[in-house]
Amino acid sequence: MIKTLVYVPGEGIKEGVPFGNIKEFVDKDSCSIWVDLEEPTEDNFKILADIFNLHPLAIEDAKTKFNLPKIDEHVGYLFIVWHDLLGSSGLDKMETAEVDIFLGKNFFVTVHDRKMKNLDLIFDHCKQAPDFMSRGAEWVLHHLLDVMVDGDFLLVDRISNEVDELEDRIFEVPTQENLKELFLYKRQLITIRKIAAPQREIISVLLRHETFIERHAYIYFQDVADHLIRIVDSVDTARDVISGAMDIYLSNVSNRMNEVMKKLTIVATIFIPLTLITGIYGMNFKNMPELYWTYGYFIVLIVMVSFVFGVFIYFKSKRW
Repeated sequence: MIKTLVYVPGEGIKEGVPFGNIKEFVDKDSCSIWVDLEEPTEDNFKILADIFNLHPLAIEDAKTKFNLPKIDEHVGYLFIVWHDLLGSSGLDKMETAEVDIFLGKNFFVTVHDRKMKNLDLIFDHCKQAPDFMSRGAEWVLHHLLDVMVDGDFLLVDRISNEVDELEDRIFEVPTQENLKELFLYKRQLITIRKIAAPQREIISVLLRHETFIERHAYIYFQDVADHLIRIVDSVDTARDVISGAMDIYLSNVSNRMNEVMKKLTIVATIFIPLTLITGIYGMNFKNMPELYWTYGYFIVLIVMVSFVFGVFIYFKSKRW
């Protein structure tokens, strides 16, 4: 699916310009062009490379299903790989949507393999606000990155709150399921950091390119970079909380095990002497001194019961 927007001074926004006719606007610096390709075909890539004179390596990267965030400088344009965090239906995996961006002086090309809500939102905004696109391609790029990063920040904030709640549950009643959730959250946070940290570097590189980013836009891109720094910090904080929660879980499990072992030890301490006594009187010697006592059986029982109560009272006094 191909969508096109072209801003022409004095004429406003032209939507749906045929893909093959875009080239006539590329050489006009006063025009702003946005071409959006969703699930592009091989022919689309060939036409795209011809219209904007794109390097084969950049086209090859755009065809690749998954790339880590990065920025490459080519003659006449920048190639950017960006990821939008989509969250997950469960805890199993953090879903992301990759968008490959070609940023030139007067053109903005986006390539993606799946429908992206944020990108469609910005596209519709540009259609309805011609003045926005007239400011240049870098402002469209900023708006898109800003919306995606804000969504990422909300996602990370939600995960951080869920991790805090999980920590409270573990402190009260730790379960094996809690430990599984901790590892799954940790996996999600690792994925987020692997994406957010390189994207922060992308913004830093963008701020050094005066050819493609006008000076008035610097502060706006710096704001996006600040949000990414906060995302990385939030992720690191959440990972520290998870590590602490794991320590709490293991400590609670260990304490519960110690309590169980303590009770079993007390029971064993009480009954081992009784086993000794019954073992002695269970020996098959005919000439045992107490064997023919009339009340010997009852005396031994009384001694055994007295011993049990004595040991129990002793342990109670020691608060064991």
